[in-house]
Amino acid sequence: MHSFKKSQIETKRLQTKVFSRTPLIPGGRQVLGSLLFLFIVLFLSTPAVCSTEKVPESPVLWPHEQSDLAPDPQVLFGRLENGFRYVLLENRVPEHRVSAHLSIQAGSVYEEDHQQGMAHFLEHMAFSGSTHFAPGELVKYFQNIGMQFGHDANARTGFYDTVYDLLLPGGEASQLEEGLLVLKDYAEGALLLPEQIERERKVVLAEMMTRDSASYRTFVSAIRFELPGMRITERMPIGKEEVLRTMDRSAIKTFYDAWYCPGNMILILVGDFHSKDAVQTIEKYFAGMVPRAKPGVIPQPGSFSHKGIKAFHHYEKEEGNTTVSLEVARSWKPAPDSFAFNREQMIQNLANRIIQYRLDEQVRKADAPFSEVSISSGIYHQVASYGEISADCHPEDWDKALAALEQVLRQALEFGFTPKELERAKKERLSEFDNDVKNISGRDSQHLARKINGSITGNRVFQSPVQRKDLFAQVVSLLTARDLEVSLKKTWAPDHRLILVTGNALPGEIRDRAEEKIRNAYAKSTAVTVIPPEDSKAVVFPYLPEPSEKGLIVRKSHDPASGILQIDFENQVRLNMKNTDFKPNEVLISLSFGRGRFSEPADQSGLSALSAEVINESGLGPLSFEDLKKALAGKKTEVSFRVAEDCFVFDVLTVPDEIDLAFELLRTHVLDQAFEEGAYGLAVKRQHQQYGMLDHSVEGATELYGRRFFAGGDTRFGLPSKEEFDRLTLSHVKDWISPDLIRSPLEVSVVGNFDTEAVIQAASKRLGTLPEKQGFVPGVERPDPVFASGKTRKVSVDTEISKAMVVINYPTADLWDIKKTRRLSILAEIFSEKIRQEIREKLGVAYSPNVMSRPSRVYKNYGTLRVTIETDPANVDQVLKEVRKIAKDLAEKGVSPEDLKRALDPIATLLKDMKRENGYWLKTVLMGLQRHPEQMAWSGDILEDYAAITPEEIGFLAKQFLDNGKAGIFIAQPNAR
Repeated sequence: MHSFKKSQIETKRLQTKVFSRTPLIPGGRQVLGSLLFLFIVLFLSTPAVCSTEKVPESPVLWPHEQSDLAPDPQVLFGRLENGFRYVLLENRVPEHRVSAHLSIQAGSVYEEDHQQGMAHFLEHMAFSGSTHFAPGELVKYFQNIGMQFGHDANARTGFYDTVYDLLLPGGEASQLEEGLLVLKDYAEGALLLPEQIERERKVVLAEMMTRDSASYRTFVSAIRFELPGMRITERMPIGKEEVLRTMDRSAIKTFYDAWYCPGNMILILVGDFHSKDAVQTIEKYFAGMVPRAKPGVIPQPGSFSHKGIKAFHHYEKEEGNTTVSLEVARSWKPAPDSFAFNREQMIQNLANRIIQYRLDEQVRKADAPFSEVSISSGIYHQVASYGEISADCHPEDWDKALAALEQVLRQALEFGFTPKELERAKKERLSEFDNDVKNISGRDSQHLARKINGSITGNRVFQSPVQRKDLFAQVVSLLTARDLEVSLKKTWAPDHRLILVTGNALPGEIRDRAEEKIRNAYAKSTAVTVIPPEDSKAVVFPYLPEPSEKGLIVRKSHDPASGILQIDFENQVRLNMKNTDFKPNEVLISLSFGRGRFSEPADQSGLSALSAEVINESGLGPLSFEDLKKALAGKKTEVSFRVAEDCFVFDVLTVPDEIDLAFELLRTHVLDQAFEEGAYGLAVKRQHQQYGMLDHSVEGATELYGRRFFAGGDTRFGLPSKEEFDRLTLSHVKDWISPDLIRSPLEVSVVGNFDTEAVIQAASKRLGTLPEKQGFVPGVERPDPVFASGKTRKVSVDTEISKAMVVINYPTADLWDIKKTRRLSILAEIFSEKIRQEIREKLGVAYSPNVMSRPSRVYKNYGTLRVTIETDPANVDQVLKEVRKIAKDLAEKGVSPEDLKRALDPIATLLKDMKRENGYWLKTVLMGLQRHPEQMAWSGDILEDYAAITPEEIGFLAKQFLDNGKAGIFIAQPNAR
């Protein structure tokens, strides 16, 4: 929805954080997974009422104490005499790390009118002076014990809870004490000093400015239509500006004492610790807590009821596209978790899955009126049950998109599902049960802790994958098409329909007129007759003839230090392997070839992005994209394509049992890659919609113009203009990629828990027998980019959102002097910390400034130290002045041993984690090893080399590179009005 479709994305956006930053990934390529967002949906809970007695009269029950479902037997649930609750789960991924979370069961919904934004403001104040940490000292404390503020220590405020997160660097008893001391201060030790409130007020207002966007405005408007009268719709976590500007210590302290009481708190610890130590430490720090005031009064959530056909229109020109949704929503009263509830949710999800199959087929048709489409149903924040089917489209196609959605849904309601559709859906769901069980020992502690918190807050029983499979695999196996049809009709009972059109459609229309048009378009669609679906033909993969021989191995070498095995086949295929036990059911594979974005023709700007989209939306040979998905139903192997700076890459995520399938998929991509017209059309639609958004935001302007400006106009950087993009054709894609697939040497890298001999045999048979590769495809030589040294570019953006983007880039060096690269990453970290202290903490003019070191892999002596700051347009000159002053001080005075230590200690913790991630080994060490054998040694000395960094080395680099006279500056800000 609008609210439902974007609930995960917007909830994460709405979950205000004390600090947001991109974590530092030192040296080499980005670690696999580091860009992945963790989307968390918060649920309504009924918090404990804090008694003034030490022992609550009616302790709050755990979800499993109210349910017919048993909890995960490995999880320890505990309760102290004062009502404070805790959850413990020992888990070894990552090693020597503990994910600790203090969940206060109160968020923005519990605020009164005069308190709106107070839960979030209080979250900020918990970091701004407490019993054991004077203002400004907590971040230093985190750094000194090996934690990075933002990455390892943060907090978030949602509708129904406020959660303080710590990722501790170890699980020894002393390290648990270091973490729980901080959480105890959050719980009852916040000083709430008036001068700190005034300082933090500026930061919170800067965060409000940062989070303002067209999608946020749409969300707020839409949720009020969908859930009329519900308290949640008037309690956005960020609050109201007029309240934020006036709240004082007395008001904040009142809220703090009312809701931060032991019976309203849950501590969750997941990680590499001993439960006995944890229980003793919890009792030491939290058993003596007592309520400090009368408890807050739990507000009623409200109720609502929809009847008939209702339309809604919300116009935002800054949105790049139009979103059309068809929905139902009903008030939902929270109830204990149960087997029956979970069974019904599982049936709903299977019905949605089949409808999604149909939508996915439609979206790739040449005449499809939409570019993205989805269906979902469930419980929204424990206040509403909902169903929604939604699509993104061009603004002129909103009525066609609405008709397509209505008719696909009505077809399912009238005619149900075919046997093959049901078979595919069940096969996929049963495979997911199996895969979840195999992944148990590789689950990440942070992910588990967040799932546990979400389960408890939503009054859902947290169960293990084994329990879920034992309970529900047979349920899925026995389901009939009739079961799904009954569930679908229940969700989409005909008493009402909500029709929403938001984004950039129907400009200039007054709301009543626009909504009349929407209702008329819906009525017109319902008059169209729909026909029963046809069962699809059977499809099979693999379809290429099985190779009758194996490839000839001409060289094999093993490096004992790194554990890397390298094999060269006679046909110019290289195989790199590293066996790990980090995740027992994960194997990562990359097949790289050609020269990637480096070889993009100068007159075909944007070809890299278009090529990736086309290939990822195309099938193989005679199999369309959807045919391939059908053929692989129930399999866990996934292949994606990307264009890297220095090569083309097929990335594979697979499991040990599907190694041969993974290599056959790669073989088929090499020999029979399809370039589908439908995929090209879909890519063009999506890109056009993207341009519509980029043209109306400072973030978009930075992408459109900033990166290319810094690279001296080199078209391999940033995005092309819409006119440049529209000149690209499907033939351009095929003519660029196909020659390299045919003749360029292939490098295959494999990391994970696999049988070495099985990988060698699969690679030998599937890739070692390919026709011999002749060498890189010659291209037109292009000059390297020339940095925009000393230049400034300002871009005005047509937007009503009052914020500016300031980017200051200092030219540095390429990647290949790895010692320099590592030291530049530390310089970036120190620079970022000093900017945070000055611009965020002291001045309060930006919420989340950051600095990143970006060395190039392919352009000699090219790299940047990039400072990015969002701020109010009125503060641009001040921000520039402060950044230049900090850079000048670093260049002239260097860094202190304390500065270096506080940067290095958290990095040392991150590096230890990184070396136990398959993605690090794949992307930083193995990929490109054939061309750059020096990468082999990088993993061996990384910890020692970082530990050996001196202040003098960082000072030397600061003096060399932080030259304000050579910096390039890009500023995007709204048009003057």
